[in-house]
Amino acid sequence: MLRGVLIAGALSLAPFGAYAQGSISVEKLSFDVRGAFEKGAAVSGDLRIPQSTQARLPAVLILHSSPGFDGRGAFYAEALNLAGIASVEIDYLRGKGMPATPRHNLPHVYETLRTLASHPRIDPARIGVLGFSWGGILSILAASEELTKHHTGGNPRFAAHLGIYPICWIHQSVAAGKSKDFQASVYRQVTGKPVHILAGDKDGYDDPDSCQKFVAELPAQVRPHFSLTVYPGATFGWDSRFSSASYDAGANKRKGGIVNVVADPELANRSREFAVAYFVKTLSADLR
Repeated sequence: MLRGVLIAGALSLAPFGAYAQGSISVEKLSFDVRGAFEKGAAVSGDLRIPQSTQARLPAVLILHSSPGFDGRGAFYAEALNLAGIASVEIDYLRGKGMPATPRHNLPHVYETLRTLASHPRIDPARIGVLGFSWGGILSILAASEELTKHHTGGNPRFAAHLGIYPICWIHQSVAAGKSKDFQASVYRQVTGKPVHILAGDKDGYDDPDSCQKFVAELPAQVRPHFSLTVYPGATFGWDSRFSSASYDAGANKRKGGIVNVVADPELANRSREFAVAYFVKTLSADLR
C-alpha cells in the first residue's frame, strides 16, 4: 500500500446521520465567467441550501461529466443536503460539448467558487468540489496551487476535492510533463487541501492501475495530500442510471475502443456514502 493512498477504503455514514435536515431552499444562480476562453461564457445552476441554525454552511460544487445533467449529480446532492451541506451542480458546458482541453473549463469552476464564497449563507472557507469524469478531471486540477493562484490569486480556494473516475492517465501525463495542455509544474505544488479519487479497475478509459501510478508518481511533498479508493471490478460510470457499451475515441488512453458502463446500484450507494462522509470530515461540518 502506498503511503497516503487508501485502496478500497471506506468512511462510515454514521457520524452525520443525526444531522439530517428538513426543508431545502433552492436559489437560481446564473452569472458570466470572467477570463473564459469563449465569448459569452456563463454558468447556471440551482444552489440548494438545507435548513440550518448556522448562519453559514459548508457547500459542495458538483461538476457533471460530458453528457451534462444526467441524474448522477442530483443523486449525490440529495445525500449531501440531508447531511446539512449545501450544493450546486452547475451547467458549465451549456450544450456545447467538451472543449479541446479541460483548461477551457477551469474559469467556469473558479468563477463558481468565487460566487459561492461571496454568498451570505455559504462559509467561504468550507467549499468542496466533486466531479464525475470530465468534471472529475477539473476537480483534481483545481487542487493545483499554480492554477488556483492564476484564477483567484490564491483566495478563495477549495477546501476539499473529490474526483470520481477522473481519467487518471491524463493527470499522470500532466505530472510527468507529457501533457500538451498543462505544464508539469501544475502538480509540483498543491493548495494543501485534501484530494481523494474514487476509481474502478475496469475503467475503459484508464489502465487498471492508472490512478495508483498517478498518485505514486506525484512529488514527495505533494503525495501526502492525495488519497485513493479503487473499487475492484467497477467500470467507468458505476453510478450511472443505465448500463451501456459504446465506442469512444478517447477510450483506452485515447487509442479508441469500447467503454463498458455497468450500472451498479449497490456500489453507487457506497460511493455516495463515501462522498458525503468525506465532505463532512474535510469541511469540518458541525451541522447541528
